Amino acid sequence: MEGACSQKSNTNSDTGDPANISDDSDELDEFDNCGLEAINDACKIIYADQPNPLQAIAVKKYWMGGPDPLDFVSMYHNEGDSTRNIPPHWHYVSYGFSDLYGDGRVHRMGSRGEASGFGFELTFRLKREKEEEEPPLWPQNLMNRLANYVFQTGNVLLVGDHIPWHKPLDGTTFSHVQSMLIAEDPQLFDLDTPYGIVEFRQIVGVTSDEVKAAQKWKGAGILEMLINHPQVGPFFVTDLSREKSIFDQDAGLFQLVNEGVENDGSNLGHVTAVCTWTNISQTSEESVRTSQQLVVGDVEGASGGVPGEDKENEDISPPPQLVDAVHLYFDAEAAELLPLVARARLKKGQYFIFHNAEKEAIHFIPAQSSADVTLMVDDANPMVAQGTYIQILCSPSFIEEMSQEFEGLQIIDETIANYPKEYSFSSPCVKVTVVARGTHVPVLVNDSEILQ
Repeated sequence: MEGACSQKSNTNSDTGDPANISDDSDELDEFDNCGLEAINDACKIIYADQPNPLQAIAVKKYWMGGPDPLDFVSMYHNEGDSTRNIPPHWHYVSYGFSDLYGDGRVHRMGSRGEASGFGFELTFRLKREKEEEEPPLWPQNLMNRLANYVFQTGNVLLVGDHIPWHKPLDGTTFSHVQSMLIAEDPQLFDLDTPYGIVEFRQIVGVTSDEVKAAQKWKGAGILEMLINHPQVGPFFVTDLSREKSIFDQDAGLFQLVNEGVENDGSNLGHVTAVCTWTNISQTSEESVRTSQQLVVGDVEGASGGVPGEDKENEDISPPPQLVDAVHLYFDAEAAELLPLVARARLKKGQYFIFHNAEKEAIHFIPAQSSADVTLMVDDANPMVAQGTYIQILCSPSFIEEMSQEFEGLQIIDETIANYPKEYSFSSPCVKVTVVARGTHVPVLVNDSEILQ
């Protein structure tokens, strides 16, 4: 812990930007300092003139019973570079997703080469207003809300993930920026410390059009487009006053997104959403399920496994159970993804999983799946459940039927009187109910439905 940082300076002394590093210089990413000190040293490389930044500190640490998972959030002033469309901004860096102390008080003790804690820290860049002398504090509240989601669900935020927020990020001012994407921080390098690897992943504020395009295609593609937006730029600075999306700036980008979906399908493999399911072929068995939760879209291969695929829990998982008929419930926001699931995932031979906060999962698998997943289903048994997890095998005809039936869900209907919306399929026997956005999905008890 007391050793000097072994990393050489990776920045241009004039601009503070990372210098060019050859592919064979992996040793430059290694730090002898651990946890807290390693993050401090990484920040000092960029902000040598700010050795004691302003910090938001948890009054009562999470490991002492406090409510906020993050011990600290450091706040730096970045001068930017007007010649590269980088405005002056505040740079926030979290402390707490990774292992800060190496003594097991929060995270399992790790070692070099494996993930430290959750394997990352969050950063955020907020445009500095001319009159601002100190950074606003609301970003640390936003970071802690995301931290609570990660700590409670175990779902790690990866580059390309999208987070619909449905309100201004600061919680007060009117703004068109009401969602988030996750990018790589453009300045902070990944750290390989004795406590494990730490990556820096940056929150990027985006509009509803941009987050929907990320859902439809892939977050990485939208981030690439955002670099050229005059109010975002290569450092992905969030400007809450931004009114125009990338599509308002260049309507031709819609076509590029559609072409990407047509050629590549969607990179969205699973989401945490307001959803649930019940086995209606066994009405005598009591079933109680509900969910109302933050929605986070995950790129394929993201963490947050589904029940039945956790090898550590195989011994305590209930045996698989054949399902003759199932009733699926989604709120309108989750259901908005169903046309995408059918057209850009299942038709492309790729699976899709809806999770909820109670670890329930609805796993759609195309009959000609290209993914390496553990299958419980086959042509003779197209629906199989294990605990709170269900797999549904989707034949080409079922996929086509869903694609046609769900087409009208692509735009959320905000008229409450038009809900619930009902859909039925016979092969396999699947009933789908869509409730209004923000409505709790039904609690099902002995086949009786009660909306909470």
